[in-house]
Order: sequence, then C-alpha cells, then structure tokens
Amino acid sequence: MANAASSSSSFFCYCFILALGLSSFGTCISAQIGLGSSLLSSKAQTWVSENGTFALGFTPAESDHRLFVIGVWFAQLPGDRTLVWSPNRDTPVSQDATLELDTTGNLVLMDGDSTIWTSNTSRAGVQAAVMEESGNFILHNSTNHPVWQSFSQPSDTLLPNQLLTVSSELTSSKSSSHGGGYYSLKMLQQPTSLSLALTYNLLETYEASDESYTNYSYWEGPDISNVTGEVIAVLDHAGSFGIVYGDSSDGAVYVYKNDGDDAGLPSAVHQSAPSTVLRRLTLEKNGNLRLYRWDEVNGSRQWVPQWAAVSNPCDIAGVCGNGVCNLDRSKTKATCACLPGTSVVGRDGQCYENSSLVGKCNGKHENLTSQFKISTVQQTNYYFSDSSVIANYSDISNVSKCGDACLSECDCVASVYGLNEERPYCWVLRSLSFGGFEDTSSTLFVKVRANGSWTNEGQEEGSNSSSDGMGSAKEKAVIIPTVVSMVVLIVLLSLLLYYSVHRKRTLKREMESSLILSGAPMNFTYRDLQIRTCNFSQLIGTGGFGSVYKGSLGDGTLVAVKKLDKVLPHGEKEFITEVNTIGSMHHMNLVRLCGYCSEGSHRLLVYEFMKNGSLDKWIFPSYQGRDRLLDWRTRFNIALGTAQGIAYFHEQCRDRIIHCDIKPENILVDENFCPKVSDFGLAKLMGREHSHVVTMVRGTRGYLAPEWVGNRPITVKADVYSYGMLLLEIIGGRRNLDMSFGAEDFFYPGWAYKEMTNGSTIKVADRRLNGAVDEEELKRALKVAFWCIQDEVSMRPTMGEVVRLLEDSIDINMPPMPQTVLELIEEGLDHVYKAMKREYNHSSSFTLTSHLTSRATCSNSTMSPR
Repeated sequence: MANAASSSSSFFCYCFILALGLSSFGTCISAQIGLGSSLLSSKAQTWVSENGTFALGFTPAESDHRLFVIGVWFAQLPGDRTLVWSPNRDTPVSQDATLELDTTGNLVLMDGDSTIWTSNTSRAGVQAAVMEESGNFILHNSTNHPVWQSFSQPSDTLLPNQLLTVSSELTSSKSSSHGGGYYSLKMLQQPTSLSLALTYNLLETYEASDESYTNYSYWEGPDISNVTGEVIAVLDHAGSFGIVYGDSSDGAVYVYKNDGDDAGLPSAVHQSAPSTVLRRLTLEKNGNLRLYRWDEVNGSRQWVPQWAAVSNPCDIAGVCGNGVCNLDRSKTKATCACLPGTSVVGRDGQCYENSSLVGKCNGKHENLTSQFKISTVQQTNYYFSDSSVIANYSDISNVSKCGDACLSECDCVASVYGLNEERPYCWVLRSLSFGGFEDTSSTLFVKVRANGSWTNEGQEEGSNSSSDGMGSAKEKAVIIPTVVSMVVLIVLLSLLLYYSVHRKRTLKREMESSLILSGAPMNFTYRDLQIRTCNFSQLIGTGGFGSVYKGSLGDGTLVAVKKLDKVLPHGEKEFITEVNTIGSMHHMNLVRLCGYCSEGSHRLLVYEFMKNGSLDKWIFPSYQGRDRLLDWRTRFNIALGTAQGIAYFHEQCRDRIIHCDIKPENILVDENFCPKVSDFGLAKLMGREHSHVVTMVRGTRGYLAPEWVGNRPITVKADVYSYGMLLLEIIGGRRNLDMSFGAEDFFYPGWAYKEMTNGSTIKVADRRLNGAVDEEELKRALKVAFWCIQDEVSMRPTMGEVVRLLEDSIDINMPPMPQTVLELIEEGLDHVYKAMKREYNHSSSFTLTSHLTSRATCSNSTMSPR
C-alpha cells in the first residue's frame, strides 16, 4: 500500500513538473489544432502530441542561430532538439516568420510577405490538425482521414512505422562540405528488380541535362526481383529496418535486424501504436545512414548508434568533394587529399575543381595535346557513373598507356588503371565529381596543364624565372652535391624497403601456395568481401559467433559470409592454420568452407550458401504456413544426416572437434533437404571467454549438457547431449521448453518420456503430422534421444553409435529417465510451470538453468571414442 502511495505521489510530481515546464515554453498540448491556429518564430510556441512525446514548432537553425526552421523533434529529451522532420531545413526564416493553419485548410510558412512553404491543401476538406504520438503531423478531414501528413514527405529521418515508398526519399541537408552536393536514400527501380540505395547527388552544381551524369549510388541494399504489390521500406517498432513487399505486405527482406524483433517487418506496415523505445533512422550530412536509440551511457542519456549502412567513411562518394579520401590511423575517420593541378582546398577542408588548370577541350572542341601533361597518382581510384565513362580499354599493354589514352582524348580529365582478376582495364573518364578513395591495386592519371604549377596560395605560376648569374653559379656549387647525396640516400632506402616488402610478399605467397596445394580455402581481401556482399547489406542470420551476410562470387555462386566477433588474438599464420583445419573437413553433412579473410582486425569465413536456411524455420510452427511442414520421412533423414555429420568430426578427423553449439539454428538444409552442420570448429577460434558467453546464451534454450554447470571436463559427449535435445525437437516439432503449452506438457522431454513408457508413442510426434509417421522409427528415435540426454556421461552413446542405432533395425533397451528430467518432475511440474509462467510474463524470457558457473571451454577433444 505504501509502495502504491509512493508511486502515485511520484507520478503526480512528474506530471506537475512536466506541465510547469511546458507552460513556460508556451506549449499547446491538444488533440486537435483548429483552423486559424498559428505559431510565431519570435515566441517559443509549439504544438505538442497528447502525451508530450513530440513537438512541432520553430527552433534556431543550425547554420545561423539568428534564423529559424520549423520542425518536429522529441519533446521530452532535455537539451536535445534533433529534428526528425522539417519543411524548410535548407531555407531558414527570420524572427518575423509564422506557421499558420489558415481557414482554407492550408498549412503555410510565411516570412514577412514571402511564402516559404505550403502543404497545398486549400479547399481539400481539412478540418483540423494533430501532432501524433508517433511523430506524424497530420491534417485531417471531418471523418478523421488524413489529407496531408509529414510522414509522407520525409526530410532526413525515418521514425518507427513510418513508411518510405517508391515515390518518396530521405535527403540529407545540403552541405558546403560536399561542393553543394547532397545525399539521398530512395528506391532504385530496374526493369525486373528494385533495391534501396544511398546516392550522392550533384543536381545543382553540374551542368548537364542527363540526371545520370549528376548522381552516383555508392551503397545498395538487397535486390527484390519479380514482386507484385506495393514495395515499402520501414523501420519497425522493434528497431529492425528493411523492405516489405507483396499484395498483402507479407514479404520482407531485412537490411538490419534487431535481435529482439519477434513480430517482423510486415507487422510495422499495419501498426500505428507508438514505440516505447525512442529510435530514429537518419541520413546524415556525411552520407551515412545510421540507426540511433535513446539510451543511457556512462550515467547520461543520449543518442546511441545501433547500426550504420557504411562502416568505412571512404566508401561514401563525395565525402571529400572531388578529392581523394583516406582513412586516418584509427581507420574510422576520413582525411582528404586534393589531386595535383586540378583541385584547391576550400575553407571547409574539401577539394574543388580549379577551372584554370583543368585539362579539357577548348571552345572549338579541339584537343590541344601539347598544352597538357599527365600527372600520376599511385594507389588511387575514383567513383564514377556509367555516363562519366568515355571509353573502357581491356587491351592496355602497360600502365603508362592508360595515361596516354586520356591525354589523346579531348574530353578526358582522368583515367584509372587496374586489374580485374589479373586482367588489366583502363577507364577513360570525363568527370571526377564523385570523389576518390585509396586503392592499392589502382593507378590514377590526371590531365593537367603543362605550363602550370600549384603553390600553397593556390595561384598558377609560369615556369620562367630570372636570377643573378654569379649567384646562380655559387648556388649550383652547393646544391648539386647535396642533391646527388640525397638521391643516393633515397635509392639505398628504396632498395632496402623493396627488399623488405618483396620478402614479406614472397613469404605470404609461399604460405598461401602450401595451403592451396593441400586443398585449403581461398583467401579473400576484406575489400573483396565488401564488394561481394554489397557492403554487408543483406543480413541473413546472427549467432553466438557473429553475423552472417549473403553474397556472391565472381561466377555467380551464392555464399554466406560470417563476420567473426571477438576472435582470439591469434597471429595471421595461426588463424589460417585453424581455418585450414576446418576447410580440410569434407562431408556431405557439413557446410563447406569456401574461403576466409584475415586482414588487420578482420576475421571472416566464407561458406557455401544454403537455399532453405536453418532447420528451425522448418520444424517449429511459429513460422506458420503448411508449406513449411516437413513429413516424417524428411525429418528422420535430417536427424540421421545430422548425426552422421557430427560423428565425422568427432571420430573420423585427424583433429577431433567438439562443436559446443548443436541446435536447430546451426543445422542448415539445402534445396534437397540434406542437412549440413554449420559453425563446427569455431569454438576454438573464439577462445575461453567467448565459449563461456556462448554457454550462458545457449543455456537459456536447454541444449547444454549438465557437465557445463558442474565444472566438469567437456568432451565430445557434450555434443551428444545437445544432439539428443535437438532430436526431440525434430520429433515433436516444438521447443523442448514452451510456455505456450499447459502445465502437463510445457516441458516436452518429461511429457514425451511419460507417453513413451505408457505406450502412447504416436502422441509424441508433431501433432501437425496427424499420426502420419513410421511408428517403429519413431520409437527408435525417441529411445536414442533419451539415451543421448542421460546426465551420466558414460551412459550416453558416441555419435558413431547413434548413427548405427538409427540406421539398423536392432532392439534398443528402454533408457532410464534422465536425472535432470526426473528431478524436475519430482519437484512438481505444476509448481515449476506456475513459477516459470510468472517469470515469463514478467520478463518474456526464462532459463531452465539460471546460474551457470562453469568455466569449461570448447576445444579439440583429447578423448578417445568409447
């Protein structure tokens, strides 16, 4: 009672303080904003949503605090007025401005006598306006249907459940830092497909009639092909971002999936309830698309980044104007360098074209070759659109010929030489407007005027100079020996550097050659995998070891690229050795390792792509749909094939491996429903600390053997236990611990054992099969599963024995009830169910084993097969 009174008192105080604060700012909290209502920029007036979450009003402009913009912001965040929508973001107004919902139903922004912006809704039946709790400002008619809404005209931010359609786009504010260019997020439509793309635009600074000359898309999300119905990008209430499509908006592709997203993207299309967590997806001035969450960090609340579309700032076009982007030592921030003879650094630190030095044609379109020369920039490439290409030569005999090709072409400003799968290419370009980036495999040739040079002051100078003859002779007597000495020193240092680099490359080639001869996986660079996965844009799964992205190789072969998290600090040689061990394992029931990346801090593995995904999507009814239901024959074959795969790396490999994470999510199925075990061998790469983390996470799912809790040695029999729990889930088509069931059968192993011993085996099978099972195989599989989950390690069979028991029609003794199951039943399932139900309703999460103190780790096994 006292607690209730205290809570009531605290709530009253909070409401009083909130009301007092809002009144001091002239805030209008109203469900309806009537015709004739207005806001003045000279007064701190706002229209606020019903519960005070969002506000619409005037706020000082970022560029000049003496000017104002109209916008929507989060009203309850102290000291933070980050705008989520603004109609005049790039055209601020004076202190004489007004925003009025006039009597005709038109929302108008006026600055003195000038109309800055209008909703164009005069005579459209608007009766009132409302600032919604979702952040949407709506003009509605007499039946409360929207006539106009801010969500349909976004600026640079998406809020939860706000829809980005094919006809709308996010645009960053125009910045002088990018030469007047700006960035946009929109749908790119092709004849048979559609994708979400980030684009750098130059529409206001480039004189060309064709729009394709003036924009460049530097990031694209997953492609969607041959779809019908509406296509929408959305940030859902759980913090996931992706594309929803189809006549019923039931198809979805994630660009980013939050771990806590259970409802899925399609639900966001039809959901209007505001999110309890404050999030925003913002297209920033620097061209990156970033998801933020309002959260506490080091005792203070602030906007915390959760995800970014681009991890390397130099992968963003135009970030340095038309200059070259390089990463600083931290590899997180961009530094800009200007091209020789063609650029000048502005006050904002960006590079711009200097027209007096650019080597283009004269007014008669004549190529005055003698007036130009080629300047070479090593290890540099440039972003360019198809329309910027004059020619592409694949028969260039050497590097310098690519520069000559530009010099002989009137409209060429630069050319790029590189290798594509060891084949040379040379792009001759008419524009460098989208900026450049560091690329060790490319060389840039820039056309500049032959009689010009560039000084620190940015002025063109001639090549002639006058000096006193006697002074010149004395200077030469001193300068020449100095120059010769410097040249000799530079040559010696260059030879030493060449020898060091050459030896390092030779050793690396020898190491890779030895791995290739032994059938080792391919070695990819990080840049290769960025390109092949569209900059890791299509997330297809996450797990204890890292995130997995869809990609494709040069020949079109689909692959799954896993980014490893928290890898042990192995040296490169040790990491490659471990990868070589995993790659040497070839079995029809193991996912094949195609390649790897070991570059700097990056550790990635490239696997074959499994079209049908993971097993959990096929055996659990939460995924719905009759076409997802597996018949008994397919289930049994999957169970047998999985056992054969585990038995292979337990008993038939030179380096025996303990998996440590056997569960449905780590069993993949190909187009023929052949099971393939994934993530084997990764536990040793991740190390002791990460193995303990995996233990904690997987312990909530009930796949871990009792020895993990008892701090006993971990052997291959731990995988046998996990397989037994997996086999039960394959049989029952449900999770072993499922609070959606009643007290009698929420714990599937206990209920299944009781039904099996009572002779009601057929009731244990997935009820959706309606009894269509091979009863003898069902009995055999159940007995094998319960032998596998015995608490006593010595009582469990090896995986080789499991395979033989499933394959052969031999009699299997009835297994005793596992001790853990027995203890749970003796405690009283009804009592346990009620306790867990309370915990489940309170936190939506529960654990079967709540305290894990084990420091056991997964590694190569030293145990001999039993």
